[in-house]
Amino acid sequence: MDINDLNDLRNEFEALQKRNMLLEECAEGCELDEESREEYPDYLAAIYTEIMPPVKSGIYLSRWDLKTLASTLGESFALDVRERMFKKFMQWVGTPEDMQEVIRVFKEHIDMKCDLYRDYSKRYPSSKPIFDEKIKKADSAKRYLDKVYTEFFT
Repeated sequence: MDINDLNDLRNEFEALQKRNMLLEECAEGCELDEESREEYPDYLAAIYTEIMPPVKSGIYLSRWDLKTLASTLGESFALDVRERMFKKFMQWVGTPEDMQEVIRVFKEHIDMKCDLYRDYSKRYPSSKPIFDEKIKKADSAKRYLDKVYTEFFT
């Protein structure tokens, strides 16, 4: 590993730390609703910034989740940093029909996670307000995916 690789790794790590600090600051006190969503220059930035952070979408999409979603669509790639995996996952989207498939798979996965949250709420009633909030954010994330499709693909 040469000095440039180490510097790139250090810069990536520092950026990740900054992003995590911002998410932690916002995790408790931010009110995120559809009006507070930002405008982005492309759909990749829009989806990654608004859907991938659990504080905004209510769910966590792990690297394994991305790999599973890709395999559902007949794609495959190696495990890597989440952001790079997301870009690789979205790389094959070339038509509005491809994007509809991606959105369908994302929504199904979100629904599956929400079903788990509902089950946890039933099993552990004192946690219901926490999971209800996550489900509310997940529903908002699904609506946002539809909005991205409308804005960028129609």
